[in-house]
Amino acid sequence: MEGNNQYPGEIEIIKKADTIIIDNISDSDKTVINILRDQVSQLKATNASLNVKLQTLREKHLPNIFLVEDDYDTTQLITETLQDDYNIIDVGNGIEALSILRKIGKVGSDIERIDTILLDINLPGMSGFALCHEIKKKMRLNIPIIVCTGRNTKSDVMKAVSAGAEDYIIKPFQEKTLVSKVGKWSKTRRKLAVR
Repeated sequence: MEGNNQYPGEIEIIKKADTIIIDNISDSDKTVINILRDQVSQLKATNASLNVKLQTLREKHLPNIFLVEDDYDTTQLITETLQDDYNIIDVGNGIEALSILRKIGKVGSDIERIDTILLDINLPGMSGFALCHEIKKKMRLNIPIIVCTGRNTKSDVMKAVSAGAEDYIIKPFQEKTLVSKVGKWSKTRRKLAVR
């Protein structure tokens, strides 16, 4: 019995049941079933269309947070905390982040703007300090940067500020601290963009 599945999947069971049901019912019932199938298909298409429109509205009207973080659990926590009020764009290393930032608003880029950057310090490829310096001093992008790291010495804070960071959050952080700081800097950025 190689190659045969003893326990057919749900789709196979449904197809089998459909065949049995359709073979044993009247023509008028078959017509009703076909009408219902068409309506379900239309509802699925409408739902897919509404999801696309909703995503387009979110991208157009909600602030974009660029999360540069290599730790999966931290990325998940931040995303879950902010996703209702922000679009989260996340990358796991400094080099990829720099590449994306260089393309913002240009032809071929999916990202028109970034309102706030949440930046870890210990990143593969390029440290958060080096990335912050590149963004602020060399590229001269006017995007608020919030350093979000487990490094909590005074020299780390001073290094981040001298590289151009506007704020600093120490991990582990409280969700309300994250929400408050991201909200503050995103609003500041959006006000500047409107002018």
